[in-house]
Amino acid sequence: MVLYLKYRPQKLAELDITSVRDKLVGTLASSYRPHAYLFSGPKGTGKTSAARIIAKALNCLNPKEQALTGSTKKYNEPCNKCENCREILSGRHMDIIEIDAASNRGIDEIRDLKEKIRLAPVSAEFKVYIIDEVHMLTNEAFNALLKTLEEPPAHAVFILATTEPDKLPETILSRCVVFRFHKANIDEVIHSLKRVVGGEKLKIDDEILSLIARHADGSFRDATKILEQVIGENKITLQDVSYLLGKGTITPENFLILLGKKDINQLLQSISLMGERGSDFRLFVTTILNVLHEILLDLHKVKQSDLSADIRKIYAGNGVIQAIRMFSRVYTDLKFASRPELPLETAVVEWCEGKDIK
Repeated sequence: MVLYLKYRPQKLAELDITSVRDKLVGTLASSYRPHAYLFSGPKGTGKTSAARIIAKALNCLNPKEQALTGSTKKYNEPCNKCENCREILSGRHMDIIEIDAASNRGIDEIRDLKEKIRLAPVSAEFKVYIIDEVHMLTNEAFNALLKTLEEPPAHAVFILATTEPDKLPETILSRCVVFRFHKANIDEVIHSLKRVVGGEKLKIDDEILSLIARHADGSFRDATKILEQVIGENKITLQDVSYLLGKGTITPENFLILLGKKDINQLLQSISLMGERGSDFRLFVTTILNVLHEILLDLHKVKQSDLSADIRKIYAGNGVIQAIRMFSRVYTDLKFASRPELPLETAVVEWCEGKDIK
């Protein structure tokens, strides 16, 4: 089993985004029980994990009562051992229905849901519907879902998850309690990685975990994938991880500065050195895109404190847009490249020779 799935949070206390964890705990400790939750936020921030934890907390046969910090109120943590918890963990519980709206987005699927939701749960107290990527539903499907959200049976709970909440109709939003999952900060990502490292009984320096966390751009999933690659390739020294991320050769910032100067010789030498040292070019390009994202925000008055004056000047105007397009294309091409360095080399040559970037 991949590490991200193996070590995804199984209790409320294990949720790594503290603001979401505190709000969920507070909601479960109150006398008000929402019939519809909306989890919105970037990919890899724990929305699906949180949804399954809620499903377990609502249906656990032997919940562990926990005190709410600074309050006399209490909430239930799932035990993860009873029959309901085990079946939810394995994805086999008849009353916990997960729907991927990206591939089941039509009116027929929602009509089927409306018909079945009226039936009493088989063995749980609550029938929980987790609808992932809910923004992908058609307008007709949204209208059908709205009817169900307006008058749900007492045993029904909806958990809607999306990376694009702005695409949801206001009528749907108004019937949900909204939980916003932000990009994880460095400490939250490190907390998540330490759970994996502890579970695997590994010894990895905090400096390495911090390097991975900074590179993951706020995604628990991406951070764990990088850690898995580090473990799989047995590259667990700081130098090894730096090389893997492309940081042991040239920093993304310096790469972009050389690109702005059109220093084709130095750029190609740096790419060649990264190839010799086994750097992961997709991870390196991801970091470059993160820097370009910061430049884009900074140019539009959303100040980014870590950017140098040189890099601000080089990519003023449309330069940053062209660079984002180029490196986005490189990222896609790397997936199918027979030589991993070739897409980056080709892009660099095109840029430096003034070819149009499409």
